[in-house]
Amino acid sequence: MPPGTPPQPPIAGYDGVVCDLDGVVYRGDEAVPGAPRSLQQLVDGGVRLVYATNNASRVPAEVARQLAALGAPATESDVVSSAQAGAARLAADLPAGTRVLALGGPGVAEALSRAGLVPVRPADVMAEDPPAGGVAYPEVAAPGDVSAVLQGFGRNVTVADFETAARLLTRGVQWVATNDDATLPLPWGQSPGNGAYVDLLAAATGRRPDVVGKPHPPLYRLALDRLGTAAVRTIAVGDRLATDIAGARAAGLDSAWVLTGVDGPSDLLDTDATPTFVVASLSELQRPYAVPQREALGWRCGVATVSYSDEQLVIGHEGGDRMEVVRAGLAALVEARERGTATDQLRHAARVLDRIIEDGRDDSGRTPAADVPDEEPASNR
Repeated sequence: MPPGTPPQPPIAGYDGVVCDLDGVVYRGDEAVPGAPRSLQQLVDGGVRLVYATNNASRVPAEVARQLAALGAPATESDVVSSAQAGAARLAADLPAGTRVLALGGPGVAEALSRAGLVPVRPADVMAEDPPAGGVAYPEVAAPGDVSAVLQGFGRNVTVADFETAARLLTRGVQWVATNDDATLPLPWGQSPGNGAYVDLLAAATGRRPDVVGKPHPPLYRLALDRLGTAAVRTIAVGDRLATDIAGARAAGLDSAWVLTGVDGPSDLLDTDATPTFVVASLSELQRPYAVPQREALGWRCGVATVSYSDEQLVIGHEGGDRMEVVRAGLAALVEARERGTATDQLRHAARVLDRIIEDGRDDSGRTPAADVPDEEPASNR
């Protein structure tokens, strides 16, 4: 940005948004403060919006109802799921009407049906192929009649279901997994996610599936098709660096990393993720955005100045908007990493940025300059 150029809102450069859900729009059953209103303002301003989720267990209509109840603009067609991406992948390879094992929740079976394939429940697969001339029951599928497995998360999947899937996979049928998230966040902590169950079948069969959900590109490509926007005019928004931000990069999209969810500033140092924008909340997509600039003694973002010295961040006397401090601090830390500084040292220094976010979380995304420490190194907080 040339000197003296007024900062523009991030959304100014885009026609479409691919928005993550958990940690961005809601946390559990509650809306992230201000998120539904911000999304409505985007739509009212002419921006096209879809929600992209790795959760294959729920049907899109259910997700849309939840979003609408929270006040976010959403219809069933606005929700793009990894189950839909998986079904689309199989439909591109298999004739219409092909039987596919639906391993997972209701979203998996519905996606297959809508893609023109026939979902088969694990319980409806025969133990063995029927003998020649044997009685065929229309509600039961012989193993040889099932041509693929679509695996997504489901809370009611049983050991017997996995055994059926393993038997089919051993026969060599096509295998697509909706996503490979190893864990699923729940109020009490981390539960095994679909990736853990994919690993279970991989260990049993010696195979790996094609994966279509984040951070892999197919889900984003399906979202682009739904939006009808060009990739260069579409931005992906998410809170997880390893899935949302890495997935956007893999699909050739710009990204906005929103700090209302799982990952905080220090987590960036463990990845090679390069979000296009770093924002406190969805509302900042529509506010002027100051980009960090390198100066002689460190980094400046807006009026905030931050430098990395003696294994700690030093925040300048000007203070500033808390997100300007965070962006300048991250720029300083990434620069230090590129120069070979150990990640453990950088993560320790980044804790001051984590605390700035944790102490100031609200819908406005702003903290008065007086609330930002002056010349205070991370090690002293």
